[in-house]
Amino acid sequence: MENVLGAVNKVLQGLLNLNSAVLIPFLLLILAVIMGEKISRAIRSALVVGVGFVGIGVLINLFFTELAPVAEAMVLRWGLNLNIIDVGWGPFMGAIWASKPALVMLPLFFLLNFLLLFIKYTNTLDIDIWNYALCFYAGQLTYVATGNNMVLCLIAFTVSVLITLKLADLTAPTMQKYFPGLEGISFPHTVSLAFTPIGYVLAKLLDKIPVIKNLDADPEAIRKKFGVVGEPVFMGFVIGFIVGIAAGIEISAILYLSITMAGVMLLLPRMVAILVEGLTPLTGAIRNRLQKWMPNRTINIGLDTAVLIGNPSTLAAGIILIPLALVLAAVLPYNRVVPFADLSSITFAICMITPFVKGNVVKLFIIGVFIIAFVMLPLSTIVAPEITQVVREANMFDVPESFGSATTVTSFLDGANPITFVVYKLTSLFGAVK
Repeated sequence: MENVLGAVNKVLQGLLNLNSAVLIPFLLLILAVIMGEKISRAIRSALVVGVGFVGIGVLINLFFTELAPVAEAMVLRWGLNLNIIDVGWGPFMGAIWASKPALVMLPLFFLLNFLLLFIKYTNTLDIDIWNYALCFYAGQLTYVATGNNMVLCLIAFTVSVLITLKLADLTAPTMQKYFPGLEGISFPHTVSLAFTPIGYVLAKLLDKIPVIKNLDADPEAIRKKFGVVGEPVFMGFVIGFIVGIAAGIEISAILYLSITMAGVMLLLPRMVAILVEGLTPLTGAIRNRLQKWMPNRTINIGLDTAVLIGNPSTLAAGIILIPLALVLAAVLPYNRVVPFADLSSITFAICMITPFVKGNVVKLFIIGVFIIAFVMLPLSTIVAPEITQVVREANMFDVPESFGSATTVTSFLDGANPITFVVYKLTSLFGAVK
């Protein structure tokens, strides 16, 4: 039995070692061929998907790489004296994957997804294996908080999966209608999904407020009103320039940051269009066969919300929210977190809210401020002890020297996930019962 488990683990770890630009096209290719797609067409489409993911990955990495040192410069320049450091989603997710419970939760996710499809609980088939770990968070934090109680860990994980897949189903029609070319795609991306109900409610409230409800501030309206000044490429340049000034970096660095933000705003939507070109025939073949097996149902393929953050409204609001997050961190009395590594990832928190405000940058910004002030900062503060323990046990604990004596870490984005927080806190209550 141990040999079988070891072999399965090696196969799964081998898949996880593959980059998304390889893994997702490979899985889509295999599924499409099994479902009856022509091999030549499937191969061509899979290659286009891979190229799309490469382009998106390069641009997102460029976006994060250029903004990260600017965020650090802001933190140091503004002298934020807080004792919990945001080390970002990377070390946190890496620690989750390195944990013992992950070896159980990974195959269990496969089984749960297919079972829930079969019993008609969900219409989403999630092939985004790397981001399965987003559902592991609730289980791992419960595991740590309850003194390594594996039963409660798996209960929390299962509840997280149930919520994630259901929310993916509920949001799929809106996402498919707003984002072009994503028919048959849903987004079981727990972190992005977790903020969406909050954004939905706030969007409805903003639509009832005089002046704001009639404000026409989507990128197309801005372009029509202001001409070239309102185009995404120009907005990216201006926003990058303002952020650079706020960070106090040199003029040459400010100009390079501005050009980089302009480039990301212009090129990222085009990379998404390439990805969609390859996705359409593959997901179409898979869905058509699945719907023959499961008649009278609409089956969706689950992907990462990375394909959504290229929206100009999302990018514009996300970049503006970076300095605001630091201001809020400094002035809110209940906050103990220095937003740092996850600052440039704020776009993932708001990307699925964009359709509910119809791309209105002002409304999206207002919602983003609320989420940062009343969700991300307080929750990432509260879960810091558990996240610190998870990262330490994985030998990933590393606090930058510039932050002095602080020894507690958190993840400003993933650690503030409301789904994870509620599930693990409620499940952990059972561990406290003697």
